[in-house]
Amino acid sequence: MVALAVTESTQYANMIATPKVALSPFEQHGRLRIASFDWANGLVAGDAGGVISILKLPAGRVKIFGHLSSIYHNMTTGSNTILIGWTAYTGIDGVAVAADPNGLDDAISVETAGTIRVATVLVANANMKLFESQEGVVITVTSVGIVAASDVLEGYIAYVLD
Repeated sequence: MVALAVTESTQYANMIATPKVALSPFEQHGRLRIASFDWANGLVAGDAGGVISILKLPAGRVKIFGHLSSIYHNMTTGSNTILIGWTAYTGIDGVAVAADPNGLDDAISVETAGTIRVATVLVANANMKLFESQEGVVITVTSVGIVAASDVLEGYIAYVLD
């Protein structure tokens, strides 16, 4: 059996460096915050492709933790799917960032009521997404199918603010 060489994560190496390299709140000692939402469709019926703005993250550097975030859905139209993403915003550097309606989740089946975790399309990033904005970021849910009068979404997004 071959022994592995001792290696260090970037964050650990920064903590023991001389001089020490400061870690961001996302990496050490950050405060977890929760943004909750609830939405009930009051319309008789909606159109396919309807966009629901569920919450707005604060301005600055905000990292969401998808595995700690949850959305309950009761979308009564059969075989419907939803996308979870964000609207366009201005980055901290002043550069426009395009909207991405499925940047957090894509083609989530809501044929039956249930609960999902958020940011499953970001598995390579441990279900986390960093937003850096001047005015905040609006998180959206897009219904691919027709929205029914009794459809419901509720849940929360967990994040750390720098």
